[in-house]
Amino acid sequence: MTRKLNQFNKSGNHGFTLIEMLIVIAVIAILAGVVLTGVSGFQASARDTRRIGDLRTTQNYLELFFNKCGHYPVDGTTCGGAISTEKNSVAWSEIETALKTVTSQVPTDPVGNGAYIYEYGYWDNGLGYELQATLERDNSILDNDINPKVLSCNESETTREFCVQS
Repeated sequence: MTRKLNQFNKSGNHGFTLIEMLIVIAVIAILAGVVLTGVSGFQASARDTRRIGDLRTTQNYLELFFNKCGHYPVDGTTCGGAISTEKNSVAWSEIETALKTVTSQVPTDPVGNGAYIYEYGYWDNGLGYELQATLERDNSILDNDINPKVLSCNESETTREFCVQS
């Protein structure tokens, strides 16, 4: 009997059974699913952090524009443009055009598919503004931000937004 076992091992028929292979594949698939689910949450948080940073950067550019022109951008105009007395919303592409007088690159949303956007509005003859970014995730830290320039700008229960103003 011992002789037969030794002969079987020497013949080269070593390997895994089909059941063992299926179990290993199932375990790998479960681990991959858990890892990918966790990573996607971190990616959304990273994009939200970038959005907040982009608004801060844009704030700096707006202050440079104000120092140069005496008002914040209105309707995509540069320093010599007409100023409206109403509270208006301006397309982000128009802000990009206006801020080219102080920078070569204005931040854009990291996703870029239109679902998450940056918004700009101005008032008081171009002497005030509000920047807004739609976030992907809730962030309780932003609810209690002690920075007086950060607003709670949620216009509805379903959107998560971050706002700053002059």
